[in-house]
Amino acid sequence: MKTMKILNIGNGKVGSVLCKLLLKEEKIKAIICCDLQIKNKIKNKKITYKKINAGNSKEVINLLKKEKPDIVINNSLPIFNENILKCCLKCKINYIDLASYWDYTPNSKTALYEVEQLKFNEKFIKNKLTGLINAGVSPGLTNLLARECSEHLDKTNEIRIRLLEDTKTDKLCFAWSKEWLLDEIATKPLVYKNNKFELGRCFGEEERFEFPGDNGIKNVCLIAQEEIGTIPLYIKTKHINIKMYDNQVEMSKFMHKLDLISKKEIQIGKEKISPLQFMTRILPDTPDMHKFSSFDEAVFGLVVEAEGKKSNKNHQISYSVMFPSQKEVNKLKLDASFIAYATALMTKFFILSFDKIKQFGVFPPENLNETVRHYIIDSLKKDKSINILYKSEVLATPFKNTLK
Repeated sequence: MKTMKILNIGNGKVGSVLCKLLLKEEKIKAIICCDLQIKNKIKNKKITYKKINAGNSKEVINLLKKEKPDIVINNSLPIFNENILKCCLKCKINYIDLASYWDYTPNSKTALYEVEQLKFNEKFIKNKLTGLINAGVSPGLTNLLARECSEHLDKTNEIRIRLLEDTKTDKLCFAWSKEWLLDEIATKPLVYKNNKFELGRCFGEEERFEFPGDNGIKNVCLIAQEEIGTIPLYIKTKHINIKMYDNQVEMSKFMHKLDLISKKEIQIGKEKISPLQFMTRILPDTPDMHKFSSFDEAVFGLVVEAEGKKSNKNHQISYSVMFPSQKEVNKLKLDASFIAYATALMTKFFILSFDKIKQFGVFPPENLNETVRHYIIDSLKKDKSINILYKSEVLATPFKNTLK
């Protein structure tokens, strides 16, 4: 068994949990965990910590040359994606990240949001390097399952991704950083309709969707997610959309309606401040959910559906995945939130599958070959805390959402 040396940049909510998960794997011989500020160090001979500024190319390159890792895991903010990719390219090291920065590019010939990592594809191919991008849970697992569903059809007409993020409490809290949440609220969602990228309306196209188990029927609406920016580039389909249920969505709608996420400064007395700056300061920080019993039932899950033709009949293929509740995650003693655990777990599976990836270039999970996809799905199935269900059904007519 070939072992790997991992260099992880970013020791936040997800990065710290990922390192704890990787330490348990025989395949991982060493981890170098890097961040500008190092907190909560793990005492383990396999892990060392280094202070680094992810935006400083010289610091990153010097560290890569010294440590010579097999893979760099970019768990930092997406604004550092391009800098870290350049450093990996210069040092000829493979790369994985979890999200795109996603600049709005209205004149783009592909998506309306630029997936900046894809600009490095040709250079990575030339240097025989692999860069796997958006390799978390959403994006990440959702992309992989979109490919897997479409492979079961002769022709794919539509791909639908539905997410469930439910803290099961009325307490105002954010599972992710409030800065990135506010940015997401302000970003118009990308959709793919009739083979063209379009901008949807924030919180638009609301529908009723039935999630697996006792989660029941929920209202879901459009959100801005990276999956839409890449899936049409790798899977031939006519329509794609992604919608989400968030039990705190009404607060998000309220902030959006009052334009409280605007970056335009307004005069207040002698001072100028933007509504976004104001909201960032007054909203609570992300809580340590594992410390509060009020979050015990918090849960994250997803459903990916592909509808099209199979043997000349209307067919729908779907995968649903429900991750463990916060209470179940607490039993693992990882000091993780329910959503950070789901994300870190999926990134771990992508890392462990790396020796099975035979292609070079920079690409998202929907471009992985069948062997890698099945390895990751099988890894999910082996985890008894995760409920994964595959479903194939013949439709009398093409799909229409009929839930009211």
